[in-house]
Amino acid sequence: MRKFEIATLLPCGDARTSHHLAPATDLFEATCSAFARGALISTPMGPVAIEDLYPGDLVDTVDGDPMPVTWIGSTSFVPAQALPTSSLKGLVRLVADGYSNSSALGDLLLGQNARLLQSSPVLKEKIGVGAVLTPVRDLEDGFSAFLVSPPSHVRLFHIRTAKHAAVYANGRAVETYHPGKGVEDLLGNNIRSLFLSLFPDIDKFEDFGALAYPRMSKDTLESLTLN
Repeated sequence: MRKFEIATLLPCGDARTSHHLAPATDLFEATCSAFARGALISTPMGPVAIEDLYPGDLVDTVDGDPMPVTWIGSTSFVPAQALPTSSLKGLVRLVADGYSNSSALGDLLLGQNARLLQSSPVLKEKIGVGAVLTPVRDLEDGFSAFLVSPPSHVRLFHIRTAKHAAVYANGRAVETYHPGKGVEDLLGNNIRSLFLSLFPDIDKFEDFGALAYPRMSKDTLESLTLN
């Protein structure tokens, strides 16, 4: 089991913090393991460390106006105490020098459940959209993105916005939280209820809304853009 800390913007406008215990499985860990402590999120007021965001704060989005953060989840990752069922085996460091993106604000440390927005004009031609979300774990190449094992515990975070979006973390476009399409169909009643309890501001999976971008593996992306 894993401990989760949740901060939620309630419909009434108040913020509420709660603590939860849930299975250390990919379904639950993905809710809170995108950004490592220290990631700088772009906001209208300038870069803000992920751990300093609060429900209701505005964050810049890639494709539109700033959106309010409606939910923040966090958990501790202890490399030396990896849980048997956990998918968290390390963190992924994105090296600023390994990217052509001149807006990158230094190296970025992400959890393995983060997804990065990848853009290409070829995508627009082939699938009708110009950008897709690719798991950061697929991008590990030992040069611009590589797996690291921190020497001590690291606090991991994820955020949800009013609608699914991509936000800037150290200048890279990273998606906000969304469980994905059809997840609820794979869950039993008890797990479904436990999962939704992490999100006090919603009642059902439909409340997560639509995905802003398709999700795609690196291999599928390369097969589309290189052929």
